Amino acid sequence: MASNGAICNGDDGEDVEALKLRIAQLERELQHATSSVGGEGSQGGEGAPSAAASANKKPSFLTTTTGKSGYLFKWQDRSIGWGGTKWDLRFVSLDRGRLSYYRTHTDMAPRYVLTLRRCAVRDDGSKRNGKHKSRSESPDISEVGAYFHVFSIYLRPDERGDGDGPASPNAEDDDESKISPLLRFSTPSLAEKQQWIERIGEACAFADSEDFLLFEKDGESPNMHMNMHTAVPTIPVAKPGTLPPLIFGAPAYPKPRRTPSGMKLSPMGAKKKSYTKVSSAADSAKSNKRQVSAYPPSKPMHRASEPSFLSDEASSQNYRGLLNLALIVLVVSNFRLILDTVRKHGFVFSNMKQGIDLDAWRHAPLTVSPFLTGVALLLGFTFMAYCIEMILSRKYVNEWCGMSLHVVNSNLALLIPGWICWEFIDRPAVGAILLIHATITWMKLISYAHANSDYRTAPESHKSTIALLKDLDVEPHETAYPMNVTLGNIFYFWLAPTLTYQMAFPRSPAIRLAKIAGIVFRLVVAVAFLLFLVAQVISPNLDSLVKDLETSGDAVFSVHIFGDYLLKLSIANTYVWLLVFYIYFHLYLNLWAEILRFGDRVFYRDWWNSSNVSSYWRLWNMPVHYWLVRHVYFPCYRLGMSKNASTFVVFLLSAVLHEVLVSVPFHMVRSWSFLGMLGQLPLVAITKYFDKIWPGSSIGNVIFWIVFCVVGQPSAVLMYTIDYWKASRLETCDA
Repeated sequence: MASNGAICNGDDGEDVEALKLRIAQLERELQHATSSVGGEGSQGGEGAPSAAASANKKPSFLTTTTGKSGYLFKWQDRSIGWGGTKWDLRFVSLDRGRLSYYRTHTDMAPRYVLTLRRCAVRDDGSKRNGKHKSRSESPDISEVGAYFHVFSIYLRPDERGDGDGPASPNAEDDDESKISPLLRFSTPSLAEKQQWIERIGEACAFADSEDFLLFEKDGESPNMHMNMHTAVPTIPVAKPGTLPPLIFGAPAYPKPRRTPSGMKLSPMGAKKKSYTKVSSAADSAKSNKRQVSAYPPSKPMHRASEPSFLSDEASSQNYRGLLNLALIVLVVSNFRLILDTVRKHGFVFSNMKQGIDLDAWRHAPLTVSPFLTGVALLLGFTFMAYCIEMILSRKYVNEWCGMSLHVVNSNLALLIPGWICWEFIDRPAVGAILLIHATITWMKLISYAHANSDYRTAPESHKSTIALLKDLDVEPHETAYPMNVTLGNIFYFWLAPTLTYQMAFPRSPAIRLAKIAGIVFRLVVAVAFLLFLVAQVISPNLDSLVKDLETSGDAVFSVHIFGDYLLKLSIANTYVWLLVFYIYFHLYLNLWAEILRFGDRVFYRDWWNSSNVSSYWRLWNMPVHYWLVRHVYFPCYRLGMSKNASTFVVFLLSAVLHEVLVSVPFHMVRSWSFLGMLGQLPLVAITKYFDKIWPGSSIGNVIFWIVFCVVGQPSAVLMYTIDYWKASRLETCDA
């Protein structure tokens, strides 16, 4: 019976046509079986089959031939190296008289298809695998991996010269000196080779039968690719709002299934001896033989119509080497930029000021270091949230009063550290770190109160959603409210790399110390490189801008000068931005996730492939995105707002927080970050429009990179630097 490979992947029309051909084939088989059964009991008369039935009678190959597919090493007869011709792993598929091979199992079109008509298969013996480590010096021939077991497919020689094919029906009688292999394969398993020889022999016999001619006549081209015995992984496709994937390497193929060498197989050539041959040459397994027939001078090098590799029509395009070249050029060109700054400004990394006076901090830590005072207060507000939730769970206060206490406590967790940063911390970087942690704590406490309110007032919703969780340390029945109201639970949430509270989180099996050490090492290197870029490239350019401002005043603030400094900062600022992303979202959050065994570590997605600005904001920061969706967007939508109005509230809140995180550490209230965030709304509409009319185009992605890296962030840095200089000059004049 033919395999299911007749139906191929394609559009619906192709599937219908393939199905019709398959139905017609089954009808012919049924007719053949019926005529065979009818003729078994008589020799004529009423039981004799009709002339039409006799005409439709077919050989038994249709039901006996079977397909096979798997990975084999193919002799690359058009490629040579220092050791001679090469062997490469290829996916080979055999199906009803045709053998095809693919580069990998993921290829949809074969590299080559060989029709096996008038062909035979030859056993070329075995050769020792020198790289295989065996327990014995002379391993058994059946030991997998110890030998390469070679076989080849050849066109049987026309010894009579009349075009009617070989003189002898038996392939064993073919003249060895006249055989030129069409394809040669090898496998490390003897049993695998025997199976391939047996199956190919059957396929050769079928290709010489009337059934194969019937397939050719009816236009039924067997689809070899669908007759796979290995699972084909899916190629990643573009998600909405992102660019189509650029594959830099073939997906990992599954390990080919091998038949154990000890498996009992039918002897080679037992079924169709006339289509199998055993080579008598002692060096038959070698790929570089001296006989002319092994590699005749007339062997064709051009075997199919194929486009150039860089053409659009090429089946597969891999630009990984060009990517490596681009990275090398990028490193070299920017190393020259750093050398220019060293030559112009000197090596300023050694002149960076120390952050904390350790001697003074040792005697009075809370008064000398407002930063530590702010962190201690954040811990206190977290403890207060636990106390409020505890009295709510025990119904010591009503719902309205308890939630009011949560609101006051959460907002104080942001306002008081913000006041400390404004009044007592002079260094913007230190103040920004404290304010970022205060904002994180504020968002966590809001989520803690909001989620527990839902657990408390709608316990059925929790029961229906707890089934979504996987990889938990506790059983689902152990996560019911108020069992989660514990100090350990809330402080785990405070440390965990997430902003959205839930009773239990997916957990990894164990803490991997080696992984922690690797993350810490990369963290130290990345932070050192970040500080170097800031001290060596960005700070000297900003100092130069300040000197120009002090020399010529506001007259220097022209479009020409602004554009000059904008271009000077754009590359370095992009590096700093990407390093901050890598340090925080990948290294820092993964470090805490590994320490806490926090399982869900999707802190970002492929935002760099965003084809519109809206997709970037959804993919860039997943913890914040989850928090905004759960605690801002849907609450606004449930209040009766439209989808657009709810989205505007999300952007408005995000714009306010961005401005607070920049203005408060610098002790000046400006609106550049706020306006920059609200300015994303028209960009969202524009890039979505381009993505809609040209789906998969890079226009939106190019706009995103230019706006963020070349124009947006460098402009914000320059504007805040100019405003900070003006504010500092006013303070000096007032003093």
